[in-house]
Amino acid sequence: MSARLSTLDEFMAVIATLLPQLVHVQRLRAAIRDRHELHECDDWTALTRTCDREPVRVAVVDLYWQRDPDFEGVRQLKQRLPRLTLVAYVTIAPERGHDLFDAGRAGIDGLVLSGQDDAPRPLLAIIERAESRSLAGLLRRSLDGVDQLVTDAVLLTVTRAHERLSPTGLARLLAQPRRAVTHRLAAEGFPPPQRLLTWGRLVVAAHMLEDSHRSADRVAATLDFPSGSAFRNTCQRYLHATPGDIRTRGGASYVVRALLRQVQARVTSASEPRSRSPARAPQLAV
Repeated sequence: MSARLSTLDEFMAVIATLLPQLVHVQRLRAAIRDRHELHECDDWTALTRTCDREPVRVAVVDLYWQRDPDFEGVRQLKQRLPRLTLVAYVTIAPERGHDLFDAGRAGIDGLVLSGQDDAPRPLLAIIERAESRSLAGLLRRSLDGVDQLVTDAVLLTVTRAHERLSPTGLARLLAQPRRAVTHRLAAEGFPPPQRLLTWGRLVVAAHMLEDSHRSADRVAATLDFPSGSAFRNTCQRYLHATPGDIRTRGGASYVVRALLRQVQARVTSASEPRSRSPARAPQLAV
């Protein structure tokens, strides 16, 4: 695998689907190359349950899974999980043209037309554009100008948070020796791999907490913290905040800002003996 990871298929973690047509599932798998988890659901109840219990950021649904367009299901899912990115995958027909105008109003973020947009590259591009407004997009904007390998490392700690990566596993995904990854992170002011992995899990946990119905214990269980108490202790140790504080202070953007403030402080401190001008640091674009 190349060390220069740049496409969504390297960074997406979990996709949930409501796609009754097997061919659509197969095309989606071809687009993401089966590198990440794909949770197939049979109805809206199962889809909602999966998105509620797993760190799902993208759901791909067939609006016509029960023949008539199910905009109410879309509205309810977006109301429950407003941070979820929803992509509609539909077979177009003359009588369905007007329905697509309602899809955006109902909460659909992207549209895939069967037979037109679902070759691997176009399909991946549509999902990437829709997903760019979510957590990965927030991180990319915040890390603009940072060393590419460091950016890739941060993105992987977030999008693979549910996998409990080790520092060695992170280095393997980056196709770099672990020592080299540690050195590059330190050069940019970022914490070493083990602590960065914990920061990544906290970013995802905070993102999940933005949906108000999720409890801290549920988030802890989803991200495989040993217990709810262990999760709360980690929040205090890294952020000096409770899960409730994190929720009210902005969720994922709050955690990202906290991480980047630490990075800026390290970069500025390291530059002071050499120059009065602070070194380049990530911008707090969140």
